[in-house]
Amino acid sequence: MIFFITEFNSVTGDKLIPADQVRALATFVHRHTGDHIPRWANGIWKDGKTYPLQFSNDADWLAHTRFVVKAGGRLNEKAEACESSPTWPNNPELRK
Repeated sequence: MIFFITEFNSVTGDKLIPADQVRALATFVHRHTGDHIPRWANGIWKDGKTYPLQFSNDADWLAHTRFVVKAGGRLNEKAEACESSPTWPNNPELRK
């Protein structure tokens, strides 16, 4: 089953109850934050440096990431995706 993330069936992670925030952090492990560095981020960026952080910490990531929720506002465990915006706010190439 595919779930589309829309404003009507999703909330940012900072609006989830604490138990659902913990579940979201455990489920979506590819985020790159000061609190969580996934395996892919151990590679080298094209300028020879390490990959820049996506978000300063997990709380920042939750605040900028939308999650599919059920009618009562609880995290929908069947959803396989979440959506962060901006995607790479700490990417040096996107800074002006």
